[in-house]
Amino acid sequence: MTDVQLPGLTKQASKFWNAVPLGARKAILANVYCGNCRGAVSIVNVTGAVKSGNLVLYGYCAKCGQDVARLVEGSNA
Repeated sequence: MTDVQLPGLTKQASKFWNAVPLGARKAILANVYCGNCRGAVSIVNVTGAVKSGNLVLYGYCAKCGQDVARLVEGSNA
């Protein structure tokens, strides 16, 4: 995987996401906490939006399918 595009993002969220360096984008998607699995997992079927200057990614745990979310802090945080 050479690029990390997320078609389920809002336009503003997509702009935010594309400003994040590629290596960091990959790490973010591979390191989401799942309460059901009780550890770090990958997130799949990602959607997202910008809320209060931060990017919030919503999706599902790649292991068990539980709802998960990941906050990516904006530069104003």
